Amino acid sequence: MDSSKRTFFVAVHVGAGYHSPANSLAYRKAMHHACLEAASVLSQKSGTGFDAVVAAVKVLEGSDITNAGLGSNLTEDGVVECDASIMDGRTCAYGAVGAAPGLQNPIEVAAALAKESLKGSLSCGRIPPM
Repeated sequence: MDSSKRTFFVAVHVGAGYHSPANSLAYRKAMHHACLEAASVLSQKSGTGFDAVVAAVKVLEGSDITNAGLGSNLTEDGVVECDASIMDGRTCAYGAVGAAPGLQNPIEVAAALAKESLKGSLSCGRIPPM
């Protein structure tokens, strides 16, 4: 076996709750595409689990079949407000965004906040964004 090949396992889900059996194929396609995107990141020498998660979630956010991003449920006012969160078990960095309108990929905002939190304390006693 080639020792330069990385071994990994990728699993995703399309959320909790009821999923219509009529949409089973569409759900499977979305999950398959998300897993392939994550695997593509992990296949790269510099690919991290954190980046693979972001890539997978972006696929799910771009699918109109999932309740994420594009496919999110509407508010009573007919607006999409998205939530996303991420945590890196290696660094304990985390970031989240909630009820944010107008974001195509809220996971990117959560990931940016997680990375920003690793920069440490800010001037004037301010804490990094969370």
